[in-house]
Amino acid sequence: MTTTSIQIQPSDKQHWESALLILAVCVMMLLTGSYVKTNGIEEKPQQILDWQISAYSGLQGVDQAIYNELLVAADEIYWLQYFNGYWPEDADFQKELLAPFYRDLSWKNNGGLTWTLKNVIQEGEAQGLTLYHGAGGNIATQGSFILVIDHKHAGNSQINASNIWWQQDRNAPIPEFSKFQSMVLHGWKQVVPYQGRDELARLKGDQIQ
Repeated sequence: MTTTSIQIQPSDKQHWESALLILAVCVMMLLTGSYVKTNGIEEKPQQILDWQISAYSGLQGVDQAIYNELLVAADEIYWLQYFNGYWPEDADFQKELLAPFYRDLSWKNNGGLTWTLKNVIQEGEAQGLTLYHGAGGNIATQGSFILVIDHKHAGNSQINASNIWWQQDRNAPIPEFSKFQSMVLHGWKQVVPYQGRDELARLKGDQIQ
């Protein structure tokens, strides 16, 4: 019986193929780095003004929880108004189980704020505003909130925007006038939302410089 042995001869080009592969990877990394440096968007640290407060570092405990719920609720309120034809009130929130208005265990643990709807129709800056004022919480360290929904009409279009204001006094009444300057003069601060760097700092347990 004849035994046949098979031998694999290495390619003469193997050395060059490895070198070319390394070169291609280096070129790709260089081009990617150059593109990111040229076109990448660097997220700068937040600039918090005197009349603002950071949702990340300024709000604590239940206030931060309520703020996060209001962010979600703002979009839900838009759709409720769109389908129902009116701005939802307390009964609507109870039916829809919408936090932070829905009076369940979470609402109780977050201080049990009382929410009041106020519609503002006047000339100038505050034309077409819907305000949801939450105050009267039973936790000593918590504050008050106002969810401001701006639904101005410009010609045939409607401008929808919302922002959240906070006051350190948990029993702060809603300002008589809801213009921007009036809110600030009454001690209300506009809450500046999270940034990506804030979440990274939270996960790492320190501040990112």
